[in-house]
Amino acid sequence: MEHTRIVRLGIFLSIVLLTTVNFVKGQSLTSPTASNSELTRYPVFSGKDSIYYFCGIKDQENGTLKAVSSGQTVSFSWEKYNPATGTFSYFSNDTGISSDLKDLTNGCYRVSFRDNGVDFVFRAWIMNSWIEPVATVTNSNCEYFQLQGGTTGSDFIYYDLTTRQPVPLDPGYKYVWYSEGSVIAAIQLATINNPPAKNTDYQLKIINRAGCNKSVTVTYQSIVTKAKFSWTTTQKMDPDFTNPQAPMEAKFSNESENGDTGKYEWFLFKEKSQIEKESKTIVKVDSIMQHLFADNPTYTYENTGWYMVKLVSVKESPGYTCRDTFYLKDYIVIDTSLVKVAPAFTPNGDGINDVMTIKTRSLLTLDFVVFNRWGRIVHHYSKSGYIPEDSELAVWDGKVGGKLATPGVYFYVVDAKGRDGVRRRKKGFVEMVW
Repeated sequence: MEHTRIVRLGIFLSIVLLTTVNFVKGQSLTSPTASNSELTRYPVFSGKDSIYYFCGIKDQENGTLKAVSSGQTVSFSWEKYNPATGTFSYFSNDTGISSDLKDLTNGCYRVSFRDNGVDFVFRAWIMNSWIEPVATVTNSNCEYFQLQGGTTGSDFIYYDLTTRQPVPLDPGYKYVWYSEGSVIAAIQLATINNPPAKNTDYQLKIINRAGCNKSVTVTYQSIVTKAKFSWTTTQKMDPDFTNPQAPMEAKFSNESENGDTGKYEWFLFKEKSQIEKESKTIVKVDSIMQHLFADNPTYTYENTGWYMVKLVSVKESPGYTCRDTFYLKDYIVIDTSLVKVAPAFTPNGDGINDVMTIKTRSLLTLDFVVFNRWGRIVHHYSKSGYIPEDSELAVWDGKVGGKLATPGVYFYVVDAKGRDGVRRRKKGFVEMVW
């Protein structure tokens, strides 16, 4: 029986305690609009209070505090700490279930109220934060430049409530550099190698311990150039061949950035193996085949071979002359000489295969003779210098003296010299059918 009374008494006390806890639950001092917060670390004072940070501009007071009761109407008494005297003095009074303070300056605020017979006291520090960033370009030269960041901003200080000792906080500035929306560095002094060849904006974003951030833009004024070019030829390309034939006129299109007009240099080289080959028979071989100075030059390659081209772009600025070099990714290839003769033709006027044509490539001289079965010359063509593609001037239409020759087999002889120095001789038979 006695045991039962003890158990019932314990249950009753538990209910009373739980009811008491719930009854006073909800009292607090917070700042819903703070950008960031942390707890104090007083050197001597034993308590811990919240520090609330607020982002804004210089001399702007954004601090807010909100005191809340358990839901009962209470009288809130607000005080502010004076570090000179180490005491709290009257700030304001309010009545209700909550009390809001706005536009607060830096400092420690204390609120007191009695809720359901219990006295509550809360403290909190207000710190208004601002940042004024600065960004400059320094040490700009042909190889690199530097982005220098700096800032002025608010000081963060609170005081030990026992000793009045100031406790300064490091602003904890973080520097982040951006270019075209991408992070390029996270350091106060950033070195940018291989500077861009155009004026470029860089953004500096500075963040402090309050979680506040502000950005500033600085423009890099380019003093460097970026060499680049492409080339084309107006030569009609034969679908049977990948590369053009000699002679070939190449037009170079200057696509360089930020280069000075009239100061471009072009270097035309032969392929290395060709230079080595020539050096065996020529005492002095110049590795530079041609040196050009036009902004967009045109050059005719007279001979077959593999060729490389280099462009040097120049940008002059006070104190600096910056250069950049660009090589073609692939060689310019001019096809070797070639002679081919079709085995038959049909001069019947249907527009298909009506003439005997020699297919040629990169020839320097050409001699073409056609004989009948008795050894009589029925067609002869000879030329030196420029040899038209496919030897259009060398075609035989199957006529002798203006009349079609007798159908049958004819003998031909081709004696040609290529622009690569190779002798091209060809003999064979061609059949005329009609």
